[in-house]
Amino acid sequence: MKALDDLGLETSAFKVLCYLSFKDRAMKPSEIAEKVWEKASTVRARLTELKDAGLITATPEGYISNLTPYDMLMKLYREIKEELKG
Repeated sequence: MKALDDLGLETSAFKVLCYLSFKDRAMKPSEIAEKVWEKASTVRARLTELKDAGLITATPEGYISNLTPYDMLMKLYREIKEELKG
């Protein structure tokens, strides 16, 4: 998935997406911000970007990832593999 591949591992967007991908319920922006150690305003901005990219979905209960933990692990694998090549 190109949108996922375009995210850098060090970005707040990746942290938010990774956190949501491993949760089994919808999360509110304030809950996410507390867990990923980012400002709530930063998390809200990243949630908007991730939603626009089709990586997450907004529900009345909060935000959920459209990706699985497997998707996130494979992203990490690909990044590590590239790093080792370089």
